[in-house]
Amino acid sequence: MTSRHPVQALASTPELLITASDRQISTYDAATNAPIASASHHTALVRFLCTYTDPATSTVYLISTGEDKQLQVSRLPQLELVNSRPLPKRANALEVTQKGEIVVGDKFGDVYIFPLHVEPTAAPVVAAPSDEDDKDAHQPILGHVSMLTSLALIPAEPSCGLAHDWIASGDRDEHIRISRFPAGHVIEKFAWGSKSLVSSLLYLPPPPSAPTADSRNPGAYLLSAGGDSTIQLFRLPSAELVKQVPIADLILPHIIVCAQRPVPIPAGRRKDKRGERKNKEQGAGDAAQPKSDGEEGATETDNTTTTPRQFSDLPKAMAVTKMLEIGTTRENGGVIVLVAGSTALLYIPFRALFADSTATDVAPPCLLAFSHPILDVVGTPVPSAAGSLCEVLVSFDTTRGPGSPDSAPLTRVSLRSEDSSLVALPTLATDAVFFESACTTTDSPPAVSSLYPVLSLLHHPGEIGDEADPEAAAKDKRNRGRKRGWTTDPDALSESGDGIRPGKRAAGRAETLQRYEEAKRKLASGGADAPLTEGEKAAVQAIESEAQSEASAVVEGSTVA
Repeated sequence: MTSRHPVQALASTPELLITASDRQISTYDAATNAPIASASHHTALVRFLCTYTDPATSTVYLISTGEDKQLQVSRLPQLELVNSRPLPKRANALEVTQKGEIVVGDKFGDVYIFPLHVEPTAAPVVAAPSDEDDKDAHQPILGHVSMLTSLALIPAEPSCGLAHDWIASGDRDEHIRISRFPAGHVIEKFAWGSKSLVSSLLYLPPPPSAPTADSRNPGAYLLSAGGDSTIQLFRLPSAELVKQVPIADLILPHIIVCAQRPVPIPAGRRKDKRGERKNKEQGAGDAAQPKSDGEEGATETDNTTTTPRQFSDLPKAMAVTKMLEIGTTRENGGVIVLVAGSTALLYIPFRALFADSTATDVAPPCLLAFSHPILDVVGTPVPSAAGSLCEVLVSFDTTRGPGSPDSAPLTRVSLRSEDSSLVALPTLATDAVFFESACTTTDSPPAVSSLYPVLSLLHHPGEIGDEADPEAAAKDKRNRGRKRGWTTDPDALSESGDGIRPGKRAAGRAETLQRYEEAKRKLASGGADAPLTEGEKAAVQAIESEAQSEASAVVEGSTVA
């Protein structure tokens, strides 16, 4: 049975709307919604889309990458493939500079720069898979020890103190680094304030009417969000944390998708590899004589090979995947916040974002709820409703949620000029055709890990427990680091902690204690002349040395006191 694959990525230009459903990319006229072209140059799900307009030729390009680890450049609107290059690792972030340089951050924490066009000497349009020689072709401009999860380009703005182009990068371990671009080895600042992974960064340039940054007319800022319960606001160029906007209480009730982990398969239902190999060795002659329906072997094989893999949900967690600036000025605009697995869009007006904590006449953040989880949001160039200050296009995961799977996979949302609130617009006849043609079909619904990869980053190995059960969480932390097969009861372990330190050190410590006890027994029965092995002598010397060290420490501590 086929199902409709949702649109997982969106992009737009002043004339076009661009959608990505699974591995298919489609373009539409922004004014009429008429389909223009579709292409499936990628061999796996498309994860990121970016557009770039060449100022010299006015040619518009689409840069895309996904699960196939291919960086592709296509010419819009017909999606003509210009070039395709393999990436060293799968991308986690994609940006394009004002000069057309493609900036890619990968899962291993490295950030690379690729040119828009391949050199003429590189003959094929589609590059061959990289080998050992290709690994040195592109060296990273900067790197994180942890997994890189977000990027933001900060162009130079001398009027606000930004003398150089910067690049902000966030990782899974709550670090935000601001480096010089493209000389990423020059670290300008660290933005401190996050307590969880940083999955979204947004640069807010100074408004045109503000030559300098002051309290009355804010300058340049950097927004950070991710697994924290707040959104952090950093003033540039100092990277000073000036405000934290709480959002967890607003958005958590609307999160309906959680990360998943495989359910262990019972040993009795695992596939018998030895039996499978034995059947292959019997030859084609035996294959022509299948077992009867009543034979036990045939029934067992059918059960083991057709059982689907089961998954269980992990505890609910929040991760911001995108922040989008909308509006024309900081007086009537704001930031739309998208959270993975949430059915609601969060809108924070600039007045609330930059307002003093004592202000009382500022409109608070507002929510717009839907019946399906939201996958992506992008600004539309042509408003379709009267009274709209601006509009955005929202895509849904219609395979999940209380709504019907046949409901519209996309919708338009308007920011009303009268009260600065979000409202969903009705689906027009032209919208219906556009929305349906943007989706592809698949044999089975997409997995949670495919559409919401950031959710799996919220749970570190060994920290997966029931948040509602403190005892279970405490027990899980006590088991952290224990080797597989270690069956010692945690409640029966000694206070010294030797029992919970598996590995060579614990084994050596246990052997030393055993030899020491054996030496004590021999000395007690045979006196000082009792024969001891070299190992027993070494154990006695080690234990006595430890005792002397502890005694010296106690005496020294008493003297100081």
